[in-house]
Amino acid sequence: MNKNLYRIVFNKARGMLMVVPDIAASGRAASSPSEGVGHTQRRCMSRLGRISFSLLLAMGCVSTPVWAGIVADGSAPGQQQPTIINSANGTPQINIQTPSAAGVSQNKYTQFDIDQKGAILNNSHQMTQTQLGGMVAANPWLAKGEAKVILNEVNSRDPSQLNGMLEVAGRQAQIVIANPAGITCNGCGFINANRTTLTTGQVQLSNGQIAGYDVNRGTITVQGRGMDGSRQDTTELIARAVKVNATIQAGDLEITTGRNNVSASDRSATAKSDDGSARPQFAVDVAQLGGMYANKIQLRGTESGVGVHNAGTLGASAGDVVVNADGSITNSGLIQASNNVQLSSRNDISSQGVLAAGMKTDGTASAAGELAMQSQGKLTVSGQNIAVSKLTAKGLSVDFSASQSRAGSVELAAAQGDVHTQKANVAAQQIAVSTSGMLNNDGGTLSADKLSLTASQLSNRQGALQQTGDSELTLAHTGGIDNRGGNIVANSKKLTLSGATLDNQQGRIQANAVEVNTAKQSLNNQQGVIAASKSVKLQSGGLNNDEGLVQAGTELALDLQGGALSNRNSGKKGIFSNGTLTVNGGGAGQPAGRYRQRRSAPAQRQSAE
Repeated sequence: MNKNLYRIVFNKARGMLMVVPDIAASGRAASSPSEGVGHTQRRCMSRLGRISFSLLLAMGCVSTPVWAGIVADGSAPGQQQPTIINSANGTPQINIQTPSAAGVSQNKYTQFDIDQKGAILNNSHQMTQTQLGGMVAANPWLAKGEAKVILNEVNSRDPSQLNGMLEVAGRQAQIVIANPAGITCNGCGFINANRTTLTTGQVQLSNGQIAGYDVNRGTITVQGRGMDGSRQDTTELIARAVKVNATIQAGDLEITTGRNNVSASDRSATAKSDDGSARPQFAVDVAQLGGMYANKIQLRGTESGVGVHNAGTLGASAGDVVVNADGSITNSGLIQASNNVQLSSRNDISSQGVLAAGMKTDGTASAAGELAMQSQGKLTVSGQNIAVSKLTAKGLSVDFSASQSRAGSVELAAAQGDVHTQKANVAAQQIAVSTSGMLNNDGGTLSADKLSLTASQLSNRQGALQQTGDSELTLAHTGGIDNRGGNIVANSKKLTLSGATLDNQQGRIQANAVEVNTAKQSLNNQQGVIAASKSVKLQSGGLNNDEGLVQAGTELALDLQGGALSNRNSGKKGIFSNGTLTVNGGGAGQPAGRYRQRRSAPAQRQSAE
């Protein structure tokens, strides 16, 4: 008959009042005869109905068993201590504290762990339905209004373990979980939140609202069953380091790492000076089984020398992927965006994986998409690169060796060192290369409607330079051109090559019109081909055409500037013109070989075979 009644007793061991059922034993082995009415009055026994007890319980006026994993901080001010109870189906329910005038409910804990059952942040001033706990009673702390931001601050030496869903009951709000010791997510997710912020920073408050996050330490780790942030607009991870060993699903995903002061208003990060503490190996580390899938992805690493490593997948389905790091950026996985991909590092950038800009998740192309890589150190790319619009790669040196690249236009620029495209295949409507050093395309292929190559030296051994458009192509390389076994083929009106030397041994140079100027140095065309459908004009300090072919459709002019001409063992090759043939110079080294012209020319002619 007393099952719905309770009494309050004073627990000497805990030093506080506790509620127990009226039918419960006193806790002693037996009652003594002296325990009469007077003694009961000294214990302040009272009888409470269900409603009165529920109100006392919700307001935290009585002690209840501590729910495993979630413990309010008893040392915090009372208005910062949430009340933790069970919902109707046993799911932990957190009655958050009264929000500030700015709408921030501040709640402090000594432990904040969520198991697979999940937990509910009660942000409703009236009874409401939830996905995790069914019907939830009104939160008495919210009589003056619900929260816009639910701040959960954890004061612990241990990382928070988020292994289940966290649901906001009632009004949708931003969830903030702050634990400087770290946060581990294994199957975590968020329901009815418009924004989620996980941070290892100390939360900075001003006028009742969050001003920013002061980060000194701590790692956020996503593992196992991953993180589901797909139900809210934005998911924020702010920590000294982030490890992703599983999948993150999000709307927009923003990750900021390093020892920073991060503004809550504009998300700007101000790096702190080095305090001598051990630096993490990576600011953001995405393992092979890890991945980030969101509308847009932004990764920022501000700590000096600490980089970003991706062996998994970064996929943006409706926007950009932006990665900025003070340290090196390394990619052996996939970085893909339906719009732009931007990689920027104050150190090196290295990619052995796939970089794709303007590509949808189903593999089809978007309307536009730029792939931009900006390195203040070495830029090394040996994987696959796709950009619907433009591909830009800039660094102290640029190495695209053994890579495969397709884009609307390609720009490779080295500030100090060389540009390497050995054994690479680069195709675009326009390709521009700029370096004060060498462009090394040995074994590689650069193919475009228009080529623009600026370098002091060009090496194209066993390589291919192909221009399919008809604009003029000029290859001016003061340090010389090495085209041994290579192909320089242009559909242009005119192809001009100039440099200290030109070595075309076993190579091919071909266009509608070809002009060569080797600055009075020799031209080596042994077993090579220099051919044009119209004119060929060669200026050099000598020509070695042994077993080679120089051929013009309308006009062939050789100005050897006093140098020797060697045309031995020409067989069916030699020097041919279907129009005029003019040879200026050649000296004693020119007698052997084949020479042919259809019409005579006023200058020296060789027609002997």
